[in-house]
Amino acid sequence: MFIRKWMIGLTGALLIAAPGNALAFDDLEQTNGREEIQYLKTHDIIAGITGTEFQPDAPLTNAQGVAFLVKGLDLNIDNLWFIKAPKASDYFTGMDDSAWYSTDMMIAQLNGLELAQTIDTSATMSRVQFASLLWQGVEQLDPDIHESGGATGALQDEAITIKDDDSLNDSQRDVLSQVIDSDIASVDAEGNFRPDVPITRAEAAVMLYNALELTGKIQPNADNQADDTHSADAKVDDSK
Repeated sequence: MFIRKWMIGLTGALLIAAPGNALAFDDLEQTNGREEIQYLKTHDIIAGITGTEFQPDAPLTNAQGVAFLVKGLDLNIDNLWFIKAPKASDYFTGMDDSAWYSTDMMIAQLNGLELAQTIDTSATMSRVQFASLLWQGVEQLDPDIHESGGATGALQDEAITIKDDDSLNDSQRDVLSQVIDSDIASVDAEGNFRPDVPITRAEAAVMLYNALELTGKIQPNADNQADDTHSADAKVDDSK
């Protein structure tokens, strides 16, 4: 039987920028991590709701979150081989293969991101869900992340205390500890992460930036777009 390698293009109209779309967002003035968000836009890693509007405080949907991760982490299926072209509906119940996010959903699934077969793409993604999927993607980029500490050597293997982790299972606690230990995200001054709260677009973008910095995909203060002296509060906006 003839087996053909299928090249799948990325989609995601709300989140994926067209090349050269580097105009500044005009709604980030009061947003923690605005330099990181602008860096991601300038380098066509994320886009806004419009060309100049990011809507940083808006909750991220599951579809948008997956598109963030696929585009940002450059996940693809270029090295996989299929007897027939794969479709998102092969992996997700009731998935519309013509939806803007369908290819991203499929690519995420085939890259080991743990997505429910019955995922509601329009539902909001929680902070722990995004952090967990992001860490799964980081492990795809750097399978030795636990031993190497990533490109920055950031993992310290220190005990992390998350005071509001009662709703989490052991696996989620372990992932969050690694995400926080690697400086992708942080707890607030009281030691809370707010894991079950919907993650905002700004929070997700900053976590993504920090993950790319950890894995060496971007360099600190690259092109002067993001300040490598940003505070822990800029990692994840815990003021809301």
